[in-house]
Amino acid sequence: MDELVTRLSGAAHIEPAKAVSAVKTILLFLDKEAPSDAVQELVQAIPGADAALSEAKAEQDEDAGFAGFGAMAAYHALTAVGLSGSEVQIVTKELLAHAREKVGEETTGRIVGAIPGLEAFI
Repeated sequence: MDELVTRLSGAAHIEPAKAVSAVKTILLFLDKEAPSDAVQELVQAIPGADAALSEAKAEQDEDAGFAGFGAMAAYHALTAVGLSGSEVQIVTKELLAHAREKVGEETTGRIVGAIPGLEAFI
């Protein structure tokens, strides 16, 4: 996960801690909204992502969900962890580029295709 956090921090000019929060938020969102086999493939391809997802699940309030629908729900969750609108777009774009490098276009496409509006962020 260090490679991904460094990439996101550099691209969006954010602190590493904020990048970690963003990754956890995105992984948790994908775990709930995207095809589970595709998300599992992605999580397994990024060293440390499995632990980050587990931490995100443990930290999440049982009653909390993602407010909104599709990509807007993820957008709201990312702004709640302190990202600006432009940072959300950069982080999302870079994370998906990293996903393509790790698991390929087909798996990444399945993830993106399952979330209404996500293509607008990339």
